[in-house]
Amino acid sequence: MGGQLFHFPRLPRAEYLRREGQVRAVLHELLPDTPAGPQWFIPLYHADKPDFGDLDVLVSRDALTAPFLAEFRARLGITQTRYVKGIESHDFGGFQLDLMATPPAELRTRFEFMSWGDLGNILGRMMRPLGLKWGESGLLYVYRRPDEAHYLRTYTVSLSIDDVMQAAGLDAAHWHAGFENEAAMFAWAAGASRFSARPYLSPEGDFGRRILERPGLQRFAEFLERAGWVAPAQREPNQPLEVLFELFPQSGLADFLEAEAAAAKRDEVRRSKFSGRLVMELRPELSGKVLGAFMQAFTARPDFWDWVDAATTDEITDRIRAAPAPLNSQT
Repeated sequence: MGGQLFHFPRLPRAEYLRREGQVRAVLHELLPDTPAGPQWFIPLYHADKPDFGDLDVLVSRDALTAPFLAEFRARLGITQTRYVKGIESHDFGGFQLDLMATPPAELRTRFEFMSWGDLGNILGRMMRPLGLKWGESGLLYVYRRPDEAHYLRTYTVSLSIDDVMQAAGLDAAHWHAGFENEAAMFAWAAGASRFSARPYLSPEGDFGRRILERPGLQRFAEFLERAGWVAPAQREPNQPLEVLFELFPQSGLADFLEAEAAAAKRDEVRRSKFSGRLVMELRPELSGKVLGAFMQAFTARPDFWDWVDAATTDEITDRIRAAPAPLNSQT
């Protein structure tokens, strides 16, 4: 992405549109729409974008077969291809053309997130006080257990940008109609009821670094300054779950959180009955790699945790004491 792989120069708009037309013609013939929907998308861009560093094409992973790729390359005269992290980057006559393998269920979502420059990132920042993350895989609720820093789960609240715009307090019709230019898009985004200028005018942490890495976000910050925006003194407050339930009543989020709460209670009981600390107390002769091997062997049964749930503390203790040490425990 961004034309960085081959280090080709950027293409002026007119030449880019000619190249894109060639690619679209080939894709329309080789990958026509199916009853389930399109098999590919090219993200939308502003009418005032003067030049382009590459051409991104999102393609259903199922459609990226060897015969398709061979025919695609042949028709466009591509002789050089590099593969990096799920992206087939092609030398399209001195211009980088990226085919981005995408799970079929996420194809439209990825297209919506990547369209209109950095709008996806701007919308995503508005979702954070809601405990949500908007990205190429959809609108996700990020769940963390308060007492377990390493425990993280995500739940897909929606795959539609319309729901993101509703949550942000924006009129979705503007997104679908398109924007006359980048400045018009910036003004529309800044009009969201959940928008705060603070992350852009007083950047900090990871998002501050992201602004430095993304020219589009830098231009948005400059737009806000020119428009007279002032950063609020406080960060946007995190919203209570009731707000999410009201915004997304059919998402199943409440059921997900109820199941996670039950799982947290279950795991707490399990840890009280069995843990590495308990093994070390009962089998002090085990340590280091030997202890690790013992734990791996002791918990290897597929139904191990079901057994822990049903067993008494005495039964678990007796089994730990009776279990044989690994063969290398004496070395």
